[in-house]
Amino acid sequence: MMSKYKIGEVADFLGTTIRTIRFYEEEGLLLPLRTDGGTRLYNETHISRLRSILHLAGNGFSLASIRLIASIRETCKTGDESSRKVTAQLDDEIEEISARIRDLERLKEDIAQAKTAVAKCQGCKNKPTSRGCPECPVKTRTDSIELLNLIWDQRI
Repeated sequence: MMSKYKIGEVADFLGTTIRTIRFYEEEGLLLPLRTDGGTRLYNETHISRLRSILHLAGNGFSLASIRLIASIRETCKTGDESSRKVTAQLDDEIEEISARIRDLERLKEDIAQAKTAVAKCQGCKNKPTSRGCPECPVKTRTDSIELLNLIWDQRI
């Protein structure tokens, strides 16, 4: 017989909150068992499903994407149709992840360049503002390194 867990136990086990679990239940992504008194009970299958939901959500997947992935199979009449639709959706998700990876790689490079520019201020005795250091190497690179526009003071 499969073990059953209460919602608080599942939340603790997965490092999430009871509210989060209830939210996914309200969204129809998780259908726990219920006792006659209404207590939610979760088995290993529920926990595995919730772990997948949390993993996707934690990695930037929208609720709509998670819902779509979770529901495609039940809308299909055959395994073939299901396979084609699930594969197409997963291909779309892979492309979206690839685009995010490219964006993150560009951001990583921008951060590395900003770090190099900011390191040039080590040992500087000037106040790190436009007035205090008008020729600051950080300020002079704000046109080419976007992140420096956040680091450098906004007073001109």
